[in-house]
Amino acid sequence: MTWERTWHWLIDRIDEYEAHAYAYQHARYFGRTKFQVVEILETAKFGKMLILDGKIQSAALDEHIFHETLVHPAMLMHPNPRRVCIIGGGEGATLREILRYPAVEEAVMVDLDEEIVALCREHLPEWHRGAFEDPRVRLLHEDGRVFLREEPGDFDVVVLDITDPVTADFGPETYRVIRSRLREPGILALQALELNLGDWEDHAAIRRALRPILPHCRSYSTYIPSFRAEWGFLVVAATREVLYPSSSLLEDRFAARLGRAAAAAGGLRFYSPQIHGRLFTLPEDLRDQLEAA
Repeated sequence: MTWERTWHWLIDRIDEYEAHAYAYQHARYFGRTKFQVVEILETAKFGKMLILDGKIQSAALDEHIFHETLVHPAMLMHPNPRRVCIIGGGEGATLREILRYPAVEEAVMVDLDEEIVALCREHLPEWHRGAFEDPRVRLLHEDGRVFLREEPGDFDVVVLDITDPVTADFGPETYRVIRSRLREPGILALQALELNLGDWEDHAAIRRALRPILPHCRSYSTYIPSFRAEWGFLVVAATREVLYPSSSLLEDRFAARLGRAAAAAGGLRFYSPQIHGRLFTLPEDLRDQLEAA
């Protein structure tokens, strides 16, 4: 028996020109919710991997890179984030990172797919680490856009942790609703698709949709091994200054807000004030493309 026959293969098709193959031993779960096809695979290189509608969402080896990068820049840029809303985030890992901040009084997580949240709670405990049981959490299963239109209260930070197709479908109307729920100096943080010289157009399209509503926008990125890509993120606000804290202010906030809390929760494994600068340092050729788009 050859080595290849001992594995199954997940083929992640990026576009018509590119695909990546991942060896996996077995499926921990395969099924369909009301909204999407769900696979939880035990892969050879990345450990457990969550796949929705054939697209990789996160993997045990590096989910902390994605979720720490998504959450902490916005939470440290904001002067006092007390009320936070997460749209999506079914694994509970974005929620986990938000709850590291003792000053957060309420974290509202709105994920349309109740079944996927239940599956993640059962099969991916390393992701959420009990975050759903925190008394500060309000978990809702409805359309996040409807929730934001109808929710009477405002938020300091809104985090979009949604699948790629939903991210691409969001447009000015949705961003206006989010803007209406942000109290100054509120910040929107979102995962924003691939961001490298070969794949940047979709990221640029999100920036264009946001600019008329939340004009101050910073792109940043990091490499996610299980995605095999440099992945893009955005922090967006109506006030420019909030997105540009000095390095000394960032370090002071990190120590004050996360020093003990991060250690007690197992510690951050990727993000730090030092890595913050690297995240926001884009190469000149890519910066030129984004500025011209």
